[in-house]
Amino acid sequence: MLAGGPASAQSTCDFLTGGGYIIRPSGAKANFGVAGGCKGGSPTWGHLQYTDRGEGLQVQWTRITAYFFDSEGAGMDHQPTGTRFICGTARTNRFGDVDWVVRAMDSGEPGTSNVFSIQLSHGDTLLYTTFPDPDVTIGGRRNGGGNIQLHKPNPSTSGSFSTDTSTCPAAFAE
Repeated sequence: MLAGGPASAQSTCDFLTGGGYIIRPSGAKANFGVAGGCKGGSPTWGHLQYTDRGEGLQVQWTRITAYFFDSEGAGMDHQPTGTRFICGTARTNRFGDVDWVVRAMDSGEPGTSNVFSIQLSHGDTLLYTTFPDPDVTIGGRRNGGGNIQLHKPNPSTSGSFSTDTSTCPAAFAE
């Protein structure tokens, strides 16, 4: 389930970039490139490219609708953890237009124990998910490679995190 909410508004927005691959339970490789954050005062900047070679699935973002941190992991000071959710709409070669959500976690350098998960849906119908597969960790492990990088706020990332998770129509299944 997505977490977010009032604590999100208390932090200046940052941005996240990442790229690499994960190994799906079938043994197939899935490549990704993702970014999200705030630009021009809005938490709707970013992109997503995702290709699951085993499934023959290609996902190309068309719009970013939300960027927020995982408030369930936030401390007493309500400051964000290294986990971000990026949401939007995309076109796929298998499902047509979809809603998507990515959960990306920067667990420190040099890119070990980072996490990338993706879920695609249309309305209330779950179409594709890598969540909560244990083998979506990237970098330094046999089950993936690449890096998720969380960047500190700067003058180009003006604005606040999303506080309205309804702008993220694709929600992780529990």
